[in-house]
Amino acid sequence: MSAHRDIDAELRFHFEARIEELVAQGMSHDEARARANAEFGDVDATRRSLREIDSRIARRRNRAEVLDGMLQDVRYAARSLWRTPAVSITIILTLALGLGVNAAMFSLLDVIFLRPPAGVVRPAELRRVWSERTFRDGTRFWPGFDFSQFSAVARQLEGQADLIVYGVPSQRKLGHGETAPKASVAAASATYFSVLGVKPQLGRFYTTDEDRVETLTPVAVVSDAFWKREFGGDAATVIGRQITIDDQRLTVIGVAPAGFSGTELTATDVWLPMTTSLGPRASLRKPWWQNPNINGFQVVLRLHPGAPESELAQRATAALRRKGIGWAQDTATVAAFGSIIAARGPGTLKAETAVATRLGGVALIVLVIACANVINLLLARAVKRRKEIAVRLALGISRARLIRMLVIESVLLSLLATVAAILAGQWGGALLRVLLMPEVRFAASPLDGRVFAFSLALAIAAGALAGLVPALQSASPELTSALKAGSRDGVSHRSRLRNALIVCQAALSVMLLIGAVLFVRSLHNVKQVDIGYAVDRLAFATIRFDTRDSARDAALGARIRALAPRLASIPGVQAVGFTGMRPKFGISWTDFFPDVDTVAGKKPSGFYTAVSPNYFSVVGTRLIRGRTFDPDPMRSLPPTVIVDQAMAERVWPNTDPIGHCVHFDSPNAPCATVIGVVQTNLFQSVNEKPEPRFYVSLDHPPFKAHDESEIVLRAPADRLVALQKSVAELLRAEFPGAIPITTTMSAVMEPEYRPWQLGATLFSLFGGLALLVAGIGIFSTVSYAVSQRTHEFGVRVALGARASDVLGQVLGEGLRVVAVGVVTGIIMAYLSGRLLASLLYGIAPTDPLTMLIVAVILMGIAAIAALLPAWRASRADPVAALRTD
Repeated sequence: MSAHRDIDAELRFHFEARIEELVAQGMSHDEARARANAEFGDVDATRRSLREIDSRIARRRNRAEVLDGMLQDVRYAARSLWRTPAVSITIILTLALGLGVNAAMFSLLDVIFLRPPAGVVRPAELRRVWSERTFRDGTRFWPGFDFSQFSAVARQLEGQADLIVYGVPSQRKLGHGETAPKASVAAASATYFSVLGVKPQLGRFYTTDEDRVETLTPVAVVSDAFWKREFGGDAATVIGRQITIDDQRLTVIGVAPAGFSGTELTATDVWLPMTTSLGPRASLRKPWWQNPNINGFQVVLRLHPGAPESELAQRATAALRRKGIGWAQDTATVAAFGSIIAARGPGTLKAETAVATRLGGVALIVLVIACANVINLLLARAVKRRKEIAVRLALGISRARLIRMLVIESVLLSLLATVAAILAGQWGGALLRVLLMPEVRFAASPLDGRVFAFSLALAIAAGALAGLVPALQSASPELTSALKAGSRDGVSHRSRLRNALIVCQAALSVMLLIGAVLFVRSLHNVKQVDIGYAVDRLAFATIRFDTRDSARDAALGARIRALAPRLASIPGVQAVGFTGMRPKFGISWTDFFPDVDTVAGKKPSGFYTAVSPNYFSVVGTRLIRGRTFDPDPMRSLPPTVIVDQAMAERVWPNTDPIGHCVHFDSPNAPCATVIGVVQTNLFQSVNEKPEPRFYVSLDHPPFKAHDESEIVLRAPADRLVALQKSVAELLRAEFPGAIPITTTMSAVMEPEYRPWQLGATLFSLFGGLALLVAGIGIFSTVSYAVSQRTHEFGVRVALGARASDVLGQVLGEGLRVVAVGVVTGIIMAYLSGRLLASLLYGIAPTDPLTMLIVAVILMGIAAIAALLPAWRASRADPVAALRTD
């Protein structure tokens, strides 16, 4: 290199000059060279040092030049964008749309799938425990355990892992009264905080002695957010303060550190010892820690260094298979360890979460469509600047510098779009949380540093990608033709790339629209399913008290049922019935012994519901044969039972069950006669495998059934809101101090319909956005093509072409390109249909009618987008066109 040669020459000059000086002083040439070598020392080291100094100076100079050049390019880009505000604003809004959708989706998916719980120490060492179990609808991994299962696993893994058990946070009343606020409360073992590595901010955490299963210790640990919200962040008085949760008085003994809100998506406000939280709700037959019906606890472990994870999973499996462990003995149970992030475990994702994952891909598709549109706009803009670019090249600017200038323009546009995208991401992220997971109270805002960094990186990448293609094309023009370019030169400029981008936009839009239509039709299909209830005409009501009173609670059911005449007199009420438990609220179970051998010796499930005699007619459940219960509560009658069709077919196949005998609790219990068969109703979900169940009378149950009563009201759909208010007022008057609780069957069913409702809403929204962007792209592309071919159209008109001919030609050319995109999109949707198959209901992802509907919609939008430019082309002035340069 020249710098290195200069250094060598300089060193050589000084060395030779010194030799000549020494020779002049009387030394021989050899003596002078030896003396000079001694004086100069290590020349190679000096040379390396000088070269390093020179390199540092050169790097600083180059960095300064590059930075100065970048600043010049940024100023040039800003001036260039300012000169074409309409195009710039269109590009910014288009990119903001695509980036905002992705920012919103990332803010949700980051919390669900990527981010470990805040405040937890070394989360990579933590494992959530799952078990593969057999359910009514098949075999799947499940994260819920009862306490005996946790204890068995903890004993088996002792010494190689530290385990914790806790309950998923639930909303519980903070204080007394109907308007008392709710707090998110979780039961957790005493080891919970230490295993997670959490230290108290104030006070202390409860100890193992305070968390003994036999002892109810009224203490609580609160979160930092709860402390600041409820106690104003007063550190001096919070420890020792009393709080009331449901009907329990508790003493605050500690405050968790800031940022820590538990290990679940729902932020926890208060942690209680296990028995303190669960003791008052223990089963009458067994305490909670021995009762397999009290389950759903989460188990998490921290591995000791060097502990063999696969071996521990096998030992946990052996513990779960032991006799007497769990609700039902299952020798096929398999334990598995997964990430502390629940959504990354082996279990099946919730339908809402599965929809969210698909929407993440949809958001990227929207961004790709937006980028394709931006590329088209930049290509059109670049063609108009061909002469400017050619002049710059002719004046000596390098092609690399020119490409950099043009890419900087697009990156600057994307950075400006990021500001709007962040705002859209904040609003959209909050909206997605409400829509997809309304039951979750997230601890942090949708917008944080991770979302901002993701949006910024995505914006730079999208801007660079969108600007690179036009830059590469613009940097290689034919200088002579570009410098001579005039209006008629546009005749030959028909970019295959622009058409390819339109095909891409159309194809991706078709995929999104097909998904939207599939979800809309799935929602329609699922709402048409006869679930055995008049969904839009039912309301339920009951009451709760702040404190328990066994004498009052024992008579409560009868007192509620005695209100039937007064309830029936409320305007709008068409019928009144009662049930021990409303649909989808929970389950009641007892031992069930029919008078025949069951299939393969398997005892049928004993799920039941206690109902009033007119319950079936009120809720809309069909009585298939037989009769319902006797309406006179005072008559003494033999025990009776009504079974649903699923139980009749399982227990008495090919036989009329009417008149058969059933025993409850034990085979020697008195016989209850089957008097009716009703249709099989919803049990837990609309797409479940029907589970047999039976019904007993609220007034004459054949065994000791739950004596709670919920009011069931049938009324026109438009009267249900007013009806709930009237019923609540009546219950307040009849039961002073009680808290009325009312709801509708539509609200009960809303979580069931939510996945399809969300898919229909969000896919339609994203598909609509994609369609809007694609429509803008089609309009801008056709408009640009028309503007470039003004001379051609003028000549055609001058030669006798009719306006309709030109209109048809432009429309035909535009629609042909879109048609190719539609066909491509249908093929892509067909190939990727399996990604949506599990989320649909009653319709195949390759449904031909859906694809036809979408094709017609997109072709219609394309025709509308191309119509105005085509109309302009048909009105081309031949005189003006022929005069153009």
